Amino acid sequence: MILPNIILFISIANFILTGFIFLNAKKEKQHISFLVFSLITTIWLFNNFLLISDFHSVYPLSYGLGILVVTSVSIWICYFLKEQLPKIAVFFIIPFSVLVFFVSSFTNYVVGPIEGVTPLGYKGEAGALFSVYSAYMGFLIVFSLYKLLRGFLEERNALKKKQIMFVFAGAVASGLLAFGINFFIPLIWNTFEFIKLVNLAFFPLLIAIIYSTAKHQLFGIKIMTTQLLVVLFLSLLLLNFLFSNSYGQYIWSGILLVVSALLSYLIMKSMFKEIDFDKKLLVETQKNLDFEKRLRKIYAEIAEKEIKSKYFRE
Repeated sequence: MILPNIILFISIANFILTGFIFLNAKKEKQHISFLVFSLITTIWLFNNFLLISDFHSVYPLSYGLGILVVTSVSIWICYFLKEQLPKIAVFFIIPFSVLVFFVSSFTNYVVGPIEGVTPLGYKGEAGALFSVYSAYMGFLIVFSLYKLLRGFLEERNALKKKQIMFVFAGAVASGLLAFGINFFIPLIWNTFEFIKLVNLAFFPLLIAIIYSTAKHQLFGIKIMTTQLLVVLFLSLLLLNFLFSNSYGQYIWSGILLVVSALLSYLIMKSMFKEIDFDKKLLVETQKNLDFEKRLRKIYAEIAEKEIKSKYFRE
């Protein structure tokens, strides 16, 4: 029961953190595309939680959502690097990923029905298109890593370079884990007995994004420690509510969750107001400095004219 709870906690924490990032950040393409990626990832993680909790009918959907996770992170990486979405993404990757999603989720061409359950996976057969699916997934992972590596080598801004470095490190770890558990082992040894562990593959990338956001102002913001603690606190409360054992416990856990969420909202709202005030104060200070510079320049020009005029009169 530990693994499903970990997966559900990661899913909840990822969703709440995404909300805080979106509230703090500007509504730009990289932020919107990250929101889409994060929401798809949350749905994928929750689907896997249901799968491990004996809802085996959602097994094919896990592979369908998996391809959308990698596709959406590839799109986010392009916008994160301040690039235009390449034509290969617009005319090939996005349409083909949608096709793969439907084939994977609603047919047995990628993975067959579950024949049995093991502690860390399932017994079953790979579908006729499993190798094609794996090759395409590998292509998307390599495409994303190539974009990040090239962006890191070409970036001149020190702060942006650090952001790219940590995202790249997290993406490498997550990509290798996901591909190894989800595709390499089934292809080479024809077994899905360790497939449940793939849910933890997203964790390195999530940690890299959180660290880069808090330490190196990813998305142009700096998440405060208070906000991160609120994310973890609310995630644990929601997890506690979902696993209540009685009607009375549901009521108590629900009240505690609602009150905590309300207080957290008020705290965050106050912090946002303070941040906005500091930004306005900074803008006003900059305007005053610019005005002072213009005055100095005008006075210098007047003094220079006076000196020249006095020199010519003499």
